[in-house]
Amino acid sequence: MQSLYRYFARNMRGKKGQSGFTLIELLVVVTILGVLAAIVTLSLVGLTTNAQAKACEQEYKTVQAGLDAYMANNNVDSVTGTGLAGTADMTNPVVLYNKTPSATSPTYVRNSPTHWAYAWDGTGRITAINQASGGPAVPPGCIVSGG
Repeated sequence: MQSLYRYFARNMRGKKGQSGFTLIELLVVVTILGVLAAIVTLSLVGLTTNAQAKACEQEYKTVQAGLDAYMANNNVDSVTGTGLAGTADMTNPVVLYNKTPSATSPTYVRNSPTHWAYAWDGTGRITAINQASGGPAVPPGCIVSGG
């Protein structure tokens, strides 16, 4: 065991008897780690923005399907409501989410109310997504598509 200790004691030192890293070596390592951290951070920021836009897009599709189901269930060709329940305009809301659904008042969207306010034309096609009163802002990448 002593010979192993002597071997490591002799060979762990540098050529001139140094026993550690130089300042240059430490600066190079810290710089490389900083560049890698910056790359990872910038890629994560892009991912969250993209995820918010995808969530908005998915909710748009869910609400559109809910409007279609509402129209089919009530056997109507046009939706005359002015907003979804929970939005600023509550004069004649179309209620797509019901906490206690029944045969006369079903729920047309998944498990929760929507995050944004929607506007649609007479045929039930969503034409715009807006910020609901007190709700989150619409992500920049969220767009209304044709279907």
